[in-house]
Amino acid sequence: MLNYVKSEFLKQKHSFNKILLWLAPLLTILLALVIMGGNNLQNGAYNWWYTIMLPGCFTMFSAFTTARECKKNRHGLFGIAVCKRKLWLAQIILNTGFLFITCFIFFAGMIVSGMFFGNTIDVLHSFGASFILFLTFSWQIPVWMFATEKIGAFFTILLSFLCNFGVAVICAVESYWWVPFSIPARLMCPMIKVLPNGLWIEADNAMGDLSVVIPGIMITLALFCIVTILTSLWFQKREV
Repeated sequence: MLNYVKSEFLKQKHSFNKILLWLAPLLTILLALVIMGGNNLQNGAYNWWYTIMLPGCFTMFSAFTTARECKKNRHGLFGIAVCKRKLWLAQIILNTGFLFITCFIFFAGMIVSGMFFGNTIDVLHSFGASFILFLTFSWQIPVWMFATEKIGAFFTILLSFLCNFGVAVICAVESYWWVPFSIPARLMCPMIKVLPNGLWIEADNAMGDLSVVIPGIMITLALFCIVTILTSLWFQKREV
């Protein structure tokens, strides 16, 4: 399996994905600095990060990687791979790794911004928020890979935007926050004390309750396992 992952990584040598890893976090921080100013940089950056920039970033990882393989007909590997699902799993592992890296590049940017402009979100909560975003968005990677196979990269990215911005922002502040697409936005409320609309959470607001964190993580981790297994079984049955 390790060789499959190494092969997938080598394919990214001259791809836009490697640039996107650091470009998306950097643009988010710069945008927050210009619009929000130093005093509100961190809460503004996190708000745009999990509602728009991060979903768009990892969806492009997933869509572009899959679309490239479709265009090149999997480099003829369907005909020689004994276990075809390993090709699929290797791409999931690669894209999940990219998601992890970009989340923690953003976290590093938050640490640096705190040194210059002061911390509105302390380092511990910032680390927890970045790690939770990685965990709660991971399940979407096999979903968007599968969607790209079926409807193409453009429509997959558009669908991801509608789900992660439209659905997430609406559902996150309701009692049905457990809708999978809204879980990251809901969990960010107690972690960074900022609502999806960018406003600070007041002390007596129920949105600041940390009790949703563990259930939210468990739901999304279960989804990651389920979707990965189902899509890999589908991929195994594909013909040459």
